[in-house]
Amino acid sequence: MRTRPTSRLRLDRPPHPLRDARSEKLFRQAVAHEMLLAREVGRDRGFDPTDARWQLATQTQQALQGAVLAYEDRRRLLALAQRLGIREFDANLILAIVQDRARRGEPLETAAPTIAIVPPVPSDANLASVGARDHTLLWIGAVIAAMAVDAALIVWLIFG
Repeated sequence: MRTRPTSRLRLDRPPHPLRDARSEKLFRQAVAHEMLLAREVGRDRGFDPTDARWQLATQTQQALQGAVLAYEDRRRLLALAQRLGIREFDANLILAIVQDRARRGEPLETAAPTIAIVPPVPSDANLASVGARDHTLLWIGAVIAAMAVDAALIVWLIFG
């Protein structure tokens, strides 16, 4: 006569005590509540509509023809990204993320956590472009002033 080894798990007995119907219902409600909370947390990961990365993503979504992005549209989107202050590498990454979601048939909102990996555009990026325009105006003013001074010196030397 053989005896069973006692070190093995006994399968004839459940690992936890049986729940009554009320506690089973409460347990299922708690699990459902946790699942709803997890889904809502996933939805809250969206972007502010004014975020440059999200603007580029939505423009890309609109430019797609199925999951294909035409060359002209890609160039236009990369120019938009440059105006928004997004680096070219990051812009291409955002375009690829949106195209990948379109290939899978997933909505753009599911790309929000992945797009969040792309570094945000610094808030002073727009100020840098304004500063560059100010420098340009400063240089133009300096050249005009130098030409006026040169003209005044020529007039003084000739007629003075």
